[in-house]
Amino acid sequence: MDKKQSRENYLLSMLEAKGRVTTEEAVELLNISEATARRMFSNLQKEGKVVRNYGGIQLAGHSANTYSFDLHEKEHQTEKLKIGKLAASFIEDNDTIYLDCGTTIYQMTLALGARISHEEFHSLNIITNSLKNVQAIPQSVACRVILVGGEYNCQRQDFFGPLTEKYVAPFHFTKCFMGADGVNSDMGFSSNQLEISSLNESVMHRSDCTFVLLDSSKYNRMSLVSYAGISDVDAIVTNQAPEGALLESLKRARTKLYITGAAND
Repeated sequence: MDKKQSRENYLLSMLEAKGRVTTEEAVELLNISEATARRMFSNLQKEGKVVRNYGGIQLAGHSANTYSFDLHEKEHQTEKLKIGKLAASFIEDNDTIYLDCGTTIYQMTLALGARISHEEFHSLNIITNSLKNVQAIPQSVACRVILVGGEYNCQRQDFFGPLTEKYVAPFHFTKCFMGADGVNSDMGFSSNQLEISSLNESVMHRSDCTFVLLDSSKYNRMSLVSYAGISDVDAIVTNQAPEGALLESLKRARTKLYITGAAND
C-alpha cells in the first residue's frame, strides 16, 4: 500500500469514528499541507466516499454530528492538558461546580482529581453529566459527586435530554465549566450536539460564573447550534489569544481570557 492510499484509509477511519474532519485536522493528523488535504478531499468526493462541506468533509450518507470521545481525546492533547490544569486552578473550597462533557473538560477533571487527592478542599460539590468525569474523580469525604441521569450516549459517554435538564433544575452552581466546538464574534459559542447545547443553556442560567474551555483551533468556527453569546460567558480558558473581530468582541463583552503559560490576572 502506497503512502497516498495509507493516508486516505486513515482519513476514512477517522471519519467513521467522528463523522466529520476539518481541513486543519487533516493537516495536523496526517502531517500534510493544506493543498494536499484539499486534493485528498476532492479525490475522495469524486470516488463517492465523502461529501465536502464548509471547511472539511464528512462520510457520504452519514450525519456530521457523529462523535467519538476516544478519538477526540487524542486531538490537541497537549493543549487540552494545559487548559484543563489552568481551569482546575480556579476551583475554590466550598464551590458547587458543574462539569460539562467533552475531552477538554475531562482533562480539567483529571487535574481537579489531583487536587482532591492532595486534600486541597474541605468541601466541594461536583455535578456532571459525564460518566468519564465521574470515573476520574477520586473518592474523598470532602467531595460530593453527583452524576445527572437521562438518556445515555455511548459515544460521548454522557447523559442528555429532558430528564437531564430536569435533574439540574434545582441546583445553584457557583461555577460551571463548558466545552465548545466553535466560537466566533457573531454567533458566540456553539456545539455540534443539539441536546447538550440545550443542557448547557439550562446550567448557565443557574450558575454565578461561566467558564468555557477550548483550544485555539476552535476560533472563528460555527458549529451546528449556538448555546451562548459572547457576553453570556464570564471567562475563556485557552492556549492562545484570539485575534481580529473575535478578540474585539471579547473585549467589548469584558469576557476574561486566561491563557496557558501566560501571567494571568
